[in-house]
Amino acid sequence: MRSTHPPRPALPASASRGLPPPAPPTILDPPPARSNWVRRSHAPHEPFLCDAPPPPDSWIAVETSPVEYRLVARLPGFRRDAITLAARRRRVLHVVADSWEPGGAGHFERRISFGYDADLSHVRAEFDGEILRVIVPRRTPLLTWYGEACE
Repeated sequence: MRSTHPPRPALPASASRGLPPPAPPTILDPPPARSNWVRRSHAPHEPFLCDAPPPPDSWIAVETSPVEYRLVARLPGFRRDAITLAARRRRVLHVVADSWEPGGAGHFERRISFGYDADLSHVRAEFDGEILRVIVPRRTPLLTWYGEACE
């Protein structure tokens, strides 16, 4: 049996799902220096690494593919056990690296904000001594159809 309804116009994939496209990942500015905040607190000590500059040849970039986000960061002078990844509010990935070696690299800190499709509960990372590679899988939103059934 043929349908008597006129054909529907083609919609973008995100519109057919009823969702706007996810926001692209954004590398947020490094947090401000905390030295003034620490001095106002009643802490008996001041952190010595939070104000240390990152190495001049360090950088970070985000690549996007249909199934995942790839974060690549150059962190020369840091050791694997001094790098921390943390998810904040299910949308922000916090990357922190510290070096305590004499004449070492210092402190590197960046936050990357992701859209609703990033699955920060399944992040994978590897570090080869200079390059940190982080894979953030992308979720596929469930497809819900509210149209007429076709036979």
